Amino acid sequence: MANNLMQNQNAEAKTPVLGVCAPGGLHFAVIDWLNVILCDAIKRCPDDDGDIKGVALTKQTILSSFSISNQSHNNHSKVDKVLEKADKILECSFTNSDQSCEPLAAVIRAFSLEFFEFKFFVLALAPELDDRFQRSMGYLLDDMNQRVGTIALYCDLLGFDAENRVSISKSVLWQELVFENSLVSADEPLRIDPYFARWLLGDQKALAADTRICGMIRTYPWPGRKVLEQYWSKSVKKYVCESLLRKCWVVLTGDHFDAWRSLLEFGSSELCFEWIRIEPKRFDNVDAGDVEHCARLIGRMSRFTGIPVVVDIAMEEALGIDDRLVEFMITLSRTKCTAVVICREFTSLAGPLNSVKLCFFHAPPLSRSNCIGLVRCAAQMADAELTNEEAESIFGRYALTISKLEEAMRLAQSRPVAFKINQEYIQRFKSACQDVAVEGLSRLSERIEPCFHLDDVVLPEDRKSQLREIVNHVELTSKVLDEWRFRDQLPYGRGVTALLFGPSGTGKTMAAQGIANELGVQLLRVDLSRIVSKYIGDTEKNIDRIFSDAERSGSALLFDEAEALLGKRSEVKDAHDRYANIEVAYVLQRMEEYDGLAILTTNLRQNLDSAFLRRLRFIIDFPRPDAAAREQIWKLCLPSKAHALEAADFRQLSRKIDLTGGHIRQITIRAAFSAAAENRLIHLSHIADAAKAEFAKLGLPPVELNLDRRAA
Repeated sequence: MANNLMQNQNAEAKTPVLGVCAPGGLHFAVIDWLNVILCDAIKRCPDDDGDIKGVALTKQTILSSFSISNQSHNNHSKVDKVLEKADKILECSFTNSDQSCEPLAAVIRAFSLEFFEFKFFVLALAPELDDRFQRSMGYLLDDMNQRVGTIALYCDLLGFDAENRVSISKSVLWQELVFENSLVSADEPLRIDPYFARWLLGDQKALAADTRICGMIRTYPWPGRKVLEQYWSKSVKKYVCESLLRKCWVVLTGDHFDAWRSLLEFGSSELCFEWIRIEPKRFDNVDAGDVEHCARLIGRMSRFTGIPVVVDIAMEEALGIDDRLVEFMITLSRTKCTAVVICREFTSLAGPLNSVKLCFFHAPPLSRSNCIGLVRCAAQMADAELTNEEAESIFGRYALTISKLEEAMRLAQSRPVAFKINQEYIQRFKSACQDVAVEGLSRLSERIEPCFHLDDVVLPEDRKSQLREIVNHVELTSKVLDEWRFRDQLPYGRGVTALLFGPSGTGKTMAAQGIANELGVQLLRVDLSRIVSKYIGDTEKNIDRIFSDAERSGSALLFDEAEALLGKRSEVKDAHDRYANIEVAYVLQRMEEYDGLAILTTNLRQNLDSAFLRRLRFIIDFPRPDAAAREQIWKLCLPSKAHALEAADFRQLSRKIDLTGGHIRQITIRAAFSAAAENRLIHLSHIADAAKAEFAKLGLPPVELNLDRRAA
């Protein structure tokens, strides 16, 4: 993405002033000016004529608290000169505020204040600066209970005429939430917004701490930055930041929003600031009527600090943009702040924000080679040195986003290893990746950790080669589809789908586990009892969640007894038929969109809908085992240390017991328990008794084994 941003960077990209510094020269000029103007105003009040002005304080008491000499108090011409001088100094500081990073200078820039507006503003700010100013306000208002001035008082102090008064009442100061209340009458106290006042006095976190908006702001960074920092250089970080901090709204689109978030955090670390992160899901804590007000407060904060707002609407787009979010975005755009929007398509907001200058980034933020490099980098941070092929395998298998990759790295770092060798660290990192990938999976499927290998499956050689071919297709997907660009020819059906059919017990499920084991992935066995719902539409939602779970976790899907879900669609005679057909059609559609491995097993291939057969890449027949295969199965099912059978016994068993592998396994387990009860090894007699029970269970006549004479 960095290259992409660099290409889009133009000359007008300019890093704004981020944050503010402590109050400085402008602030002290304001204090001096307030001293003079308030002192002058008090001095011009008529002398006390027996009444006690302000109930408790006299004019002399208040005047003596100011830093201006008593001699100056009594000399009108001197006071005028002092006031004129203070006014000029303040105007000079106001004019030079462009180069200042003080909070007051940020206010002047953000609102493009005129000098008379600025003087009005600092008068309103005066009670927040000094207790003497509060007493002065009370004295001038002839009410010592009042500590804050009114609009009328400030206008009188500044000598505003009627035109100025109208102008100040329409000033941007009211529009930008500077004051606590937007509408006050001439005799009501005019208070500066308390959070805003704290910020003006140097508390840089005050605006973010505003209780009206703090619930809408994500205060901690999105994960993923650590891995990116390790992977990319500082110079790239600077380019990323400068490209995103344009004087407009930047829209980051596509499905890689997690990568966009990580890149934003990566870029911000260069300029030592944190984005104003807005996640609309937090709007639940805000009343609908307050959303617009909160948007204005957030926009105000962005303009004062120079830090762009990042609005992450990726999840909301999937669920549907509601009116509150639209209102928030429109209001935020009107504050003229700089913003970054993370979204999938932006189509829902393109209309409401048509008046905003937008800069789009459509391309994926990270290339495939970047992602593989990040996997290697994360593994390295967990002390594991991966080859490029190993990193590519992990990336293709688990498809972890940057944030998940960082989580896996931290998880791996927290786990001990038995031996401090690279292979142990690699295994630890892989295990952490797998655990992170399956985190949060739904309970609609059963997770199976494969325990069988393809070598355990007894099949004719041509069928076994097809099973190995399935493994190759999955492992070489990226090479064929991406490197050789076959993906462009496959708009649908990029995943690998295989149907394993045959009689019960012939090893279909075992083969599925063997394939998963070869690929090093888990199996998600679809549990029909959990996904089929009596409510309309719920079954489709459950199916979609299972496919999403498999894609997110890098697992393979196993549809055991697939004919139950994927049976033939029938002629519609009632509502049940119609909805059953809809469910089958949805599975068909979802399977076409699925990019992973899906294995279907069935005993009744003829019951499957023919539309599925066309979309299956592999259809493998699992025949009943012949005598040679059965002998091999008997040997695999009986561990060598557990039995006392000879080669002739195995030949006899394979010839006389014509059952599939599943039944043979049941016989051997039953025989093993019988032998264990007698504290002996498994003998042919135990096999014979177990076989009789198995045949009886199947409703078949028993098979007599020759126990006295060894079979030839």
